[in-house]
Amino acid sequence: MTVEPRSTAVAIRAENSRSWPTAVLQGSVFILERVGVWAADTAQQFGAMVAALMGPAVLSVYAFVAWSLAANLGWTDTFVFKTGPLSNWMIWMGLAVLVSLAAGVLRKRSRTDEQ
Repeated sequence: MTVEPRSTAVAIRAENSRSWPTAVLQGSVFILERVGVWAADTAQQFGAMVAALMGPAVLSVYAFVAWSLAANLGWTDTFVFKTGPLSNWMIWMGLAVLVSLAAGVLRKRSRTDEQ
C-alpha cells in the first residue's frame, strides 16, 4: 500500500479594512442621528408644555377683550391702555383668536405624535 501525499488548501478571503476617516464619518452620522432623535423628543415635550400653558393666556386675552369693550361702551371707568392700538377691543379680539388657534395647533400636534 502506497501512501500518496495530499495537499489541502485553505482560502482566506481578505476584506478591505475600513479606513479611519470612514469609521469616523459613520460614527459621526450615528451620533447626529441620536442627537436628532433627542432634539425631536425634547421639542415635542416642550410643545405640549407650551400648549398646556396657553390655556390661561387665551383666557387672559379674552378678559382684555371684555374689559376693553366695556371701557368703550362706558361701563367701566378706565382701561389699562387709554390710547393707541391696544386700546381697541378688536385688536384684542384678533390677538385672542390668534393665540387660541396657536394653542389648538400645538395641542393637536402633541396628541398626534404621542399616538
